[in-house]
Amino acid sequence: MKDKILNIIDNMAGSLLGIGIDDDSMLEKIENNKKIDLCYILSNGGSKNNKKFKLFKKGRDKKINIKKLKKFFKKKSIDNVLCDYNVIKKFSRNFMGGSVYINKGKLYIYGNIQDLKNLKERYERYTKDVELIKNSKSFILIVNNQKTRSTAFRDSIYKMTDFFNDSLDYLTEILTN
Repeated sequence: MKDKILNIIDNMAGSLLGIGIDDDSMLEKIENNKKIDLCYILSNGGSKNNKKFKLFKKGRDKKINIKKLKKFFKKKSIDNVLCDYNVIKKFSRNFMGGSVYINKGKLYIYGNIQDLKNLKERYERYTKDVELIKNSKSFILIVNNQKTRSTAFRDSIYKMTDFFNDSLDYLTEILTN
């Protein structure tokens, strides 16, 4: 699955926002790709600080404030977003609306297969161009955000429904245990 992610990085062009990328081979691929103009990396392993990487003020922090991302990036300003689901799992309700807001190209989410629960259905509310590549242990979710539109009202309704669904899942886990 890592080879597929490296092939995806080779085909990227424009600007890139990387969240949770701490693998050295992925960072080298991003650095060697001449088609990537501007690259923002949010991870705790950003040891490389070359001219292509622009780290945030707290670039070595794993804390991701989605509201600051929406303030920092304008609407539909990033071509590609590549993120590790283990990092954004805590912020998944807020990240879904924010990623659709700032992304004008494709969104790539990779992670372990056990973390996949309802992620594809939640992104299909925004757009129908959602592709899932599964392996026995990992997955890659590809969301095409070229024709998506999001409004604050729709995002707030989706956040509330996700909150209620997550709370019901949590209650059923408590009751069954």
